[in-house]
Amino acid sequence: MDGKWMMTEIRILSRGGQGGVTAAKVLAYSGHLGGKFVQAIPKYGAERKGAPIFADVRIADKHVKTHAPVITGNTHSWIVLESSLVETMPLDDITPGTIIVINSKEIPPALKEKKSLKIGKVDAVDIARECGLIKSGTMMVSATMLGAWIKATGLISLEELIAAIKHQFGEGELAEANIRSIRMAYERFEFVN
Repeated sequence: MDGKWMMTEIRILSRGGQGGVTAAKVLAYSGHLGGKFVQAIPKYGAERKGAPIFADVRIADKHVKTHAPVITGNTHSWIVLESSLVETMPLDDITPGTIIVINSKEIPPALKEKKSLKIGKVDAVDIARECGLIKSGTMMVSATMLGAWIKATGLISLEELIAAIKHQFGEGELAEANIRSIRMAYERFEFVN
C-alpha cells in the first residue's frame, strides 16, 4: 500500500421538506455499514419549506478530521433532488469530471452546456408516484435519488443502502416503499454524456 487513502465528498441539493438532510444521514450510514468513516453535514440557517438546502456527506477510508462543509471544487458528486435547483448551483466552480445525478426527465439547459461534467438523470418524481411516496402533496424523492447515485458511482452497495433505509425508517410500509423506489431508480438511472 502506498499510503494514499480515499475520501469522497458528496453534496445533496434539495428544497426544505424534500428529505435532503435525511438522505445525507442515510447515505452516511450506508457508508458506515460498508466499513467506512463517514460524516453527514447539514447546512442549517434560516431555511424554510421550499428554500434551497445543501447537505454534505463524506465517506472515507480513514478517520475524517475535517468538520467543515464540503468545498465545491472538492466535490466528487452532486445529488440534485429537483431540476430547478440547478439555477442555484455554482456551476463554474465545479471541477471537471464531477458526477451530477439529477431528478429530471430532461437535463436542464445550464447543465447541457457543461460538457466537462458527468451528468446522469432519473425521473424520481415518477418513481415516487409509482411507489406512493407522497407527503402533504410533495413527492418524497430523496431515497429514490440515493438509488440513482449508487448506480452512478458504485461507492455504496445496494444492500448497504437498503440496510440503512431499514435503520432509518424501521420495518414496515414506508421502508418498503423507499426500498422499491431505490431499486427502480437503480435500474432506470442513465448517464446522458
